[in-house]
Amino acid sequence: MFGQVLVFTDFLLHYADKKFVAAIDLPKITPAPTHYLGAKGDERIVDLVFHCPLKTGNRSLMAVIVFEHESKSLKHIPRKLHKYISAIWDAEAKESKPLSAPYFIVLRTGKMPYRKRYPTMSDLLPQDKDGKPIGKVVEVEYDVIDLPAWDFDKLVGGAVLRSALMLLHTTTGGDLDDFPKALLPLLELPEGNRIEVTKELLDFVDKAFKASYRSLDAATVSIAVNTIFKEKGEAMIKSIFDEQQDIGEARGEARGEAKAGRNMVLTVLRARFKKVPKEVERAISTISDPIALESWAAQAATCQSLDEFAEVLR
Repeated sequence: MFGQVLVFTDFLLHYADKKFVAAIDLPKITPAPTHYLGAKGDERIVDLVFHCPLKTGNRSLMAVIVFEHESKSLKHIPRKLHKYISAIWDAEAKESKPLSAPYFIVLRTGKMPYRKRYPTMSDLLPQDKDGKPIGKVVEVEYDVIDLPAWDFDKLVGGAVLRSALMLLHTTTGGDLDDFPKALLPLLELPEGNRIEVTKELLDFVDKAFKASYRSLDAATVSIAVNTIFKEKGEAMIKSIFDEQQDIGEARGEARGEAKAGRNMVLTVLRARFKKVPKEVERAISTISDPIALESWAAQAATCQSLDEFAEVLR
């Protein structure tokens, strides 16, 4: 849900640093690619990145939301942010683009607010006898936003944002009894929009549960959906779960086709050149687009060397 620009913009307006928000041309925000990391740009940033043009000049701000679920310590955050901004700037420099200003937001869904000092890169340096760091390092500043999810009434923003924030908390360690309450903000939406947003949110919850080896409980979903759709709740539940099953089957077929396509590319390369470098195998393993795989299969069959094929991957 946070990948939707409207939800992200709503989040910025209510939770982000007002100085940054005032400088951004909000209607022009777009999701940014996250394949910045790795020697060939094949490793993805695991959090969300948005390209935010500034109102003045031709420069921009790259906003990154770093999700921290149930985090008791933020000591790894400075290193992660250094890695992110270095990768972003390297990618922009290669494309001869002006470097973006970074804005990092650490979004916590812990049970209690973070009251300690924010960790810095200097904390990782050796210290002298007075406890001061020895050596110098560049610091990356960041904001930490604690969701008041232990008190849903303190959440602000539009209906979709508030519902997404509540569900984010309940599915990452919060009380599942709050699940039906998390959908209540959707009552503010027109019924047509409410149906689509509910489907998306339940799809998010289903994925979150599967990631932690749990399943979406139909009884809990029934209570939640009946609360916001009243007498239409049962029909909604059937529609949602039938659609999820259809989507799941389609995704399964697509994954199977992608795996077959990747295997075909590797089989051709191995037949022609015997040994395929690990970095080439890794690059192929990240692709699921059937059109790209078909093109790569043709290149694998006609290229003169592995170096030539590797250039195609770049």
